[in-house]
Amino acid sequence: MRQYGDKKAFTISFDEQTLPVIEQISEGMPGGFFIYHADGNEELVYINGAMLRIFGCDTLEEFKELTGYTFKGLVHPADIDKVEDSIHTQIAHGGNDLDYVEYRIVRKDGMVRWVEDYGHFVRTQVYGDLFYVFIEDATERIQNRMTELERVNEALYTAHLREDYFKRALLYDAVSFVEINLTRDEFISASVLNGDGEVQNLFAYMGIRPFEKYSDFAAFWADFTEVRELDEYHRFFDIERLIRCYEEGEREQVYDSWVTDMYGRKRLSHYTFFLEKNEHTGDVIALSVSRDITEQVERQSLLKSALRQAETERFTRNTFFANMSHDIRTPLNAIIGYAELLKGCVGDPGKVGECIEKIHHSGEELLAVFNEFLKDNLNEPSRAELTEREYHLGELLREVEKSAERPIKAKHIQFKLDKTGLFHYSVEVDYIRLREILNQLLDNAIKYTSAEGRVSLTVREEKSEEKDHGIYRFVISDTGCGISEDRLEEIFQPAKPEKDAVYNGMPSAGLAVVRSYAETMGGCVSVESRVGEGSTFTVELPIKYPVQGSFMEQEETSFDHAAGGEDKSCILLVEDNGINREIEEELLKNLGYRVESACDGVSAYELLKVSEPGKYALVLMDIEMPGMNGYETARAIRRLENERISRIPIIALSSDAMEEDRQKSLQAGMDEHFVKPVDIEALQILIHNILEDVDHEHE
Repeated sequence: MRQYGDKKAFTISFDEQTLPVIEQISEGMPGGFFIYHADGNEELVYINGAMLRIFGCDTLEEFKELTGYTFKGLVHPADIDKVEDSIHTQIAHGGNDLDYVEYRIVRKDGMVRWVEDYGHFVRTQVYGDLFYVFIEDATERIQNRMTELERVNEALYTAHLREDYFKRALLYDAVSFVEINLTRDEFISASVLNGDGEVQNLFAYMGIRPFEKYSDFAAFWADFTEVRELDEYHRFFDIERLIRCYEEGEREQVYDSWVTDMYGRKRLSHYTFFLEKNEHTGDVIALSVSRDITEQVERQSLLKSALRQAETERFTRNTFFANMSHDIRTPLNAIIGYAELLKGCVGDPGKVGECIEKIHHSGEELLAVFNEFLKDNLNEPSRAELTEREYHLGELLREVEKSAERPIKAKHIQFKLDKTGLFHYSVEVDYIRLREILNQLLDNAIKYTSAEGRVSLTVREEKSEEKDHGIYRFVISDTGCGISEDRLEEIFQPAKPEKDAVYNGMPSAGLAVVRSYAETMGGCVSVESRVGEGSTFTVELPIKYPVQGSFMEQEETSFDHAAGGEDKSCILLVEDNGINREIEEELLKNLGYRVESACDGVSAYELLKVSEPGKYALVLMDIEMPGMNGYETARAIRRLENERISRIPIIALSSDAMEEDRQKSLQAGMDEHFVKPVDIEALQILIHNILEDVDHEHE
């Protein structure tokens, strides 16, 4: 209700004779006039005829029925609280007893209209406290004013959006800004940073006519876009797609495209679309920000290229030295081992000759390693020379098979080695090159044959017109994914640095080596393949027969040295290389130890698992073995339930001589890391010290 609080109201003489005078005066007014009680239910005392017109009533009875003949009945229900609060506030803080409010009314016909209300408070002797009020229908004026306010608000909101857009655009280091009303397919603005760093109209800068439609502008730029990117270009800039992105909450869209700029240069442009909605119109608005990122991408590409090159060089260097260390130490181990055995063979010419033959055999292998090293590092242009020596093909094939054993088991591949077509096992051949040829082809076949597939290595010997050699065919077949016919020749080409040619995902450098080695050995390599069915590689080589037969003519060879010295503790020797195993076993027996051997980690683990505690005093463990390597075997032993067996001393025997290799052995649970070639005296001291420590622990 209208109230004045503690304000003192103006008192006038207002009685029953006064009302007709007021009625006579107010009926001639163009606007509405009414009087109502300031207390109680705010009942009306009087209304003039204009009030009936304003509320659309024909009679006073209709007016009373519509409004209840109260002030609250005049005001729209949604506005009454706001109106009375406003009146109270104005009177409480104003300098007089006049108030002004705007509110809505509901006419008899249901139409809602706006009125302006000027009210004044008086106290009368007959009627008590009253308000008399002048009102006027101001619907059109108020609506016009509100429309103008909405326009101003929309302009302010748009300005706010643009300011926000430009701030973000500057953060993106943009060179051009295009504001678009996507809903109406029209431009709001189009600006560009010119050469002086000043904002300029995009169309004036480019010297072209302004576009009214954004879609026409996008079509114009399509002519400057790379042909191969046109489909993606049209998809990204499609208006319906961008509006859909806004509706799905994807308010930021990015796209990179190669374009030709106004100077004819190929540039990489990075576009970012910020999507918003004008809350007043409901239109989807976008700011398209473009940046030239050509130099940035080129710098990143150079950095990545340099990093890849550095990583490749580091990996190649480390791999080279690791392989060299292993390849050199393996034959050295044999040479030193057989020389040590010679000390105990005095008086036995047969054993002496056998040791000397094997020392010579290992020396030639070591020489071949160094020749390969010099050839690769000095870039000799001349044809590489072969290092042919007598070797047993059965042992070479077993080595190749063992090297492939682990991946074969991992993929559950059915593998078959067929050497029934061989008649002469003892041959003179470049062992290193032949082993590398077979390893490369077998590794390739396994790698690109799916699980449960089949791989085979078949060796056939045919007579040659020359009696001193035979024709050997090594056939590696697989059921892998195969090679397309148009690439059968390409796979043997060396991979170029800038384009890593591959066969089934494998760098062709491996196959290039296979062909190079085969041709160096006077042979050739061929391939047959069908996509989805598999491949068959055939290597044909002329291989010499030895002038005279030797100990290598048999399939299996072994020594049976009598053990010297007292019978000491039993040592389990784990070594997959047949020659090394034989040497190390004999050396240990000569020191008086009992020796049992295992050819791989799995066999060693099974022997220990079922052995009686104390049967083996110590384990000598090779590292590089097929199936389960030395590290894995040591960890498995340490996990055995029987503590006396799981704590057995383990010494690593390895051709890997770096400190990091020793740490890997210790971390795997081994007690010590001993480097090949074997210095038997140093090894004897190490074994003695370790066993002595074990004895002290048991005391």
